[in-house]
Amino acid sequence: MAMINIIMKNLTAILKRSLLIFFAMSLFSNNVFCKESHSLENISKTAHDFVLEQLQNADEEIQVVVGHLDPRLRLHLCTIPLEAFSQNYETLQGISTVGVRCNDTKPWTLYVPVSVRNYKMVVTLKHAVIRNTILTDKDVSLKKMNINRLSSGYFEDLAQIKGKILTQNLSKGVVLTKHHIKLPMAVSRGQSVTLIAKNPVIEVRTKGVAMTKGAIGDRIKVKNTKSKRIIEGVIIDKDLISVNL
Repeated sequence: MAMINIIMKNLTAILKRSLLIFFAMSLFSNNVFCKESHSLENISKTAHDFVLEQLQNADEEIQVVVGHLDPRLRLHLCTIPLEAFSQNYETLQGISTVGVRCNDTKPWTLYVPVSVRNYKMVVTLKHAVIRNTILTDKDVSLKKMNINRLSSGYFEDLAQIKGKILTQNLSKGVVLTKHHIKLPMAVSRGQSVTLIAKNPVIEVRTKGVAMTKGAIGDRIKVKNTKSKRIIEGVIIDKDLISVNL
């Protein structure tokens, strides 16, 4: 009987200790898992609104996409409004990060991935076009695109393209760049041209012959018909060459 009593006392003591441990673990669990954390949606919105505000004067349509935040992330519930920041305005283009921080008694900082898409109307091809085609309204149109992806450049005005010559075969939908086009030849080799030389006081015109071909803006060699001298000039219009006095 004495042995049974001892065993019962030991079991009772073990049970009490187990209950105390369970109670303590319950308190700890409630403290850890029930404590309120800051809304990830609010953090994302803070970063989103900050970028839009910084780019509000941009001359294109802006779309801001905030990257995914790990749903397991637990940050102290900030008791004051969150603050967003960026090291440099220029970084708010394309893919970058925006800092979001809490400055209350338990401060924290989180860097949020952000993608900025800048949309503009740019010149594209309506259909496939072969090399050496002189482009017209039938060949080009304006299309809204994310210019952050157009690292090779683009044109915004159809007038910049019309009358230009395509330098290579291109497929439908291609965004045209300066590498795709060239000016048509304005002067051919052996062609008769007018040479013009002027300053603020006087303007002189005379006849000449082109020794090389070129487009408007090109520098070519020309022969002065009267003096027989060969000089260089810049093509400023069809058949018109600007030379120095």
